[in-house]
Amino acid sequence: MRDDIVGICRFSFLGRCDWAETAGKKGKEPGLLERRFSRLYAPERLERRFIAFERLCLPSIKAQTDTDFSFWILTSPELPQYALDRLRDLCAGVPQIRLIISDERDTLNALREPLIAAADAAGRPVIQFRVDDDDAFSRHHVARIRHHARRFDDVPAFALSYPKGLAYGSYEGNPVSFWRTHQSFLGAGAAVRMRGPGRCIYAFNHFQLPRHFLALTDVDGLGYVQTRWDEGDSVATIVAHFPKWFTPLDPEEFQQALVDDFPFLQGVDLSFVERKGAA
Repeated sequence: MRDDIVGICRFSFLGRCDWAETAGKKGKEPGLLERRFSRLYAPERLERRFIAFERLCLPSIKAQTDTDFSFWILTSPELPQYALDRLRDLCAGVPQIRLIISDERDTLNALREPLIAAADAAGRPVIQFRVDDDDAFSRHHVARIRHHARRFDDVPAFALSYPKGLAYGSYEGNPVSFWRTHQSFLGAGAAVRMRGPGRCIYAFNHFQLPRHFLALTDVDGLGYVQTRWDEGDSVATIVAHFPKWFTPLDPEEFQQALVDDFPFLQGVDLSFVERKGAA
């Protein structure tokens, strides 16, 4: 048996998931999918999500120091053809990426068969980690997961978190701000080996993983750069501001903090998060 590692990212997936609008629902409520469709595939939103993916998530995949992993991008056939073509072009030539286009209306169902096939190939359930298309994960992320997985070789299921990270963003057209963060089992980069081969990481709220699994938090290095903006799901559940436990950074401090884990983000234009004319 070997430790196969799979990163999972949803890109404008139309269906039930852990986002605020669909959490706890069956995806069949009257008008729910229609509302999601209109929002997910609005041209302005798609353009902003593509920019985020191109500048944060995709470079993270390419920068990994351990290249022996897979990265699945889950989307729906309703994604407009021009957007699907653009997504395919961006992923072409990146051997780790697998694009999954599923007409399932539930993340768990969409990923069940691919996860079972991956487990069959590896000899046991794969280690999964999750990341959003507007987040970056450390270039050492896969290597760190593999390091800890060796410690848990005889453990059937476990969860990992890299709580130290960075955040930046803008709400309601305000100037972009930068922050240092520390929050265990944040969704960006959280990892798990499930007991069942076909069950995916989205079966649990990421903050609840330590309640269900032997869990470890690794505070060496920075695990993620998280985007906070009007396009994010958090807007639906919290007042649009940065949490009180965030520590503010000036732009120069933010750039310096990127050196070890995110050198590929140094100097990258992140001003797209500011919605012009929103204020």
